[in-house]
Amino acid sequence: MNILLFLLSAPQADAFQVLRFDNDSPSVSAEHRYTLWLQQFNDLKNHNYRFVSLAGLQQSTTRSASDSSSLLLIVVDHPDQNFFYQGYPLFKLLHIPVVLCVSAQTMRPGNNRLTWNHLEQMLSSGLVELANAGFALDQTIIADPQGDRQPAATTRRFRMIQNRYETEEEYRHRIENDLQRNNLLFEQRIGYRFHLVSWPAGAYNLTTLQLARQLNLTTSLDEDANTNLSPTARVLHQLTVSPSRSAWELIQQLAKDSLTIKPNSPRRVMHVNLDYLYDANAQQEQSNIAHLLERINAMEINTVYLQAFADPDGNGAADAVYFPNHQLPVRQDLFNHVAWMIHSHTPVQQVYAWMPLLAWQLPERNPEAHDQVVTLPSRPNHVDMGYPRLSPFSKTAHQLIASIYEDLARYAFFNGLLFHDDATLSDYEDDSAAAHVFYKQMHLPVSVAAIRQNPQEMERWTLLKTMTLDQLALDMANRVRQEHPTLHTARNLYAQVVLHPEAETWYAQSLKRTLQDFDYAAIEAMPYMENAPDHSYFYHDLLERVKAAPHGLEKTVFELQTKDWRSGGTPIATTILAQTVCMLYGWGVQNLGYIPDDQFRNNPDPQVLRPALEHHCPLTPPH
Repeated sequence: MNILLFLLSAPQADAFQVLRFDNDSPSVSAEHRYTLWLQQFNDLKNHNYRFVSLAGLQQSTTRSASDSSSLLLIVVDHPDQNFFYQGYPLFKLLHIPVVLCVSAQTMRPGNNRLTWNHLEQMLSSGLVELANAGFALDQTIIADPQGDRQPAATTRRFRMIQNRYETEEEYRHRIENDLQRNNLLFEQRIGYRFHLVSWPAGAYNLTTLQLARQLNLTTSLDEDANTNLSPTARVLHQLTVSPSRSAWELIQQLAKDSLTIKPNSPRRVMHVNLDYLYDANAQQEQSNIAHLLERINAMEINTVYLQAFADPDGNGAADAVYFPNHQLPVRQDLFNHVAWMIHSHTPVQQVYAWMPLLAWQLPERNPEAHDQVVTLPSRPNHVDMGYPRLSPFSKTAHQLIASIYEDLARYAFFNGLLFHDDATLSDYEDDSAAAHVFYKQMHLPVSVAAIRQNPQEMERWTLLKTMTLDQLALDMANRVRQEHPTLHTARNLYAQVVLHPEAETWYAQSLKRTLQDFDYAAIEAMPYMENAPDHSYFYHDLLERVKAAPHGLEKTVFELQTKDWRSGGTPIATTILAQTVCMLYGWGVQNLGYIPDDQFRNNPDPQVLRPALEHHCPLTPPH
């Protein structure tokens, strides 16, 4: 059984939190659970919290300025007979309104199951409202060929016998039927019509919300840790609280607002290449994945940037991908399985899908395969992007890229997107036909050669390219949010963009804009790759420029290299990496990551790097 609290802080009437109390722990008996509730509720009352119904919460924006109380709405998830006989009398005694999340499937006769008669008695008190939890949405279903089981509401079922995923039509039909079945059973048995829907495991997407609203389920409850923007919001977010938390601890944490895992809490990031894990031998591949999980646990990192594309030739562009899609070859349907294993078997809080934005090597049969960035011949030693890329100015390429991202969103579990460092254009790009059309629309000279002749036009052209790349990435993120509403975003930036103001011209990247538009700027802090003569000076210069930007330290991940690619990928000693981590922490860096993790060479070594990542560093940072 789960108990949930919606917290609306009086000083901020436009924002509130949802607290979800998980009471399913076998270590807490029913009697002890309800004793804790009584203590918590009394303490909340004594600290100026006021319990209201859902309607009371939604009307809270109209209350008088003199009302300083904080409002709480309590929700109990899947109540049973223990709740009816021991928990519900507590609500009656204290006269506390409550929402019960219920499913007709659990109303069948059985040990400790709630009955229809129990529900009717509680509804007659006027304190109880009900939320539709679906008929079978709290179950998991097979999500991929490996047999992983994931939330029914958002997963496209993988049909093992037919070796295929359910179609979008089948998916919509299944969700609609499930919600409607629960609606009809409650209306037929006790005459109750739902207006609330509770998504089990917090799993919902745009499709489920649309289907729910068509069934008059106008407000949703989920289990996400984001702060609510309004008490009249259509989706009310929740935070999970331990069932054994004392009343005093609860009050203290509410006061400190420390229950939320904020997107910008310090990150310790590992880059994982699926190309390293993939193996045509299924037994070897399973061993590779098991070894990865061991390394993640040993390293104690909290974020993984997981490669979703295949780049076996190492040119930075995607030849294939690791998820079902309509545009590119599937090397193996592997990304969802690995992401879910990381989520299920490690302490990692966020798994990001690491994806190219433009660098797609399409099959020749695709018309868009030839719609590529065109680079003019440049002077010697000039910045060379190297990646084959689709033109960001091509509308057809834009739609093709969107299709890839939409398929990723449908068929995979993840929490965020990392946009690869291919999202860039040099000051000799793009001279494609699609770019010429865009330049003309923007009242620029049509060709790159003509633009380069005019410094003022060059400056405006650079800004337009930077904005085009940003907007393309943001559009991909918004499309993915249709399936993953709480998605986080990060974007790779080259170090030169931060170190030299004029470098935006060379790369069409901007630290300031990235910090404004994305959750994180993931900067390639790689002095070996940059041929920096003094590594400490390189890091310090980078840090000072990041600190000067608004939210710079909070929203920047410093990505360190574990290989020297100048010498064919020679591993960099973990002791050097650990010393660098300690030095950067000592200077105030908050978020650190490394790329890549090479489990076959034990590079980096968790026994050496983990203490540094956990701030167990010498008192005097190394020089």
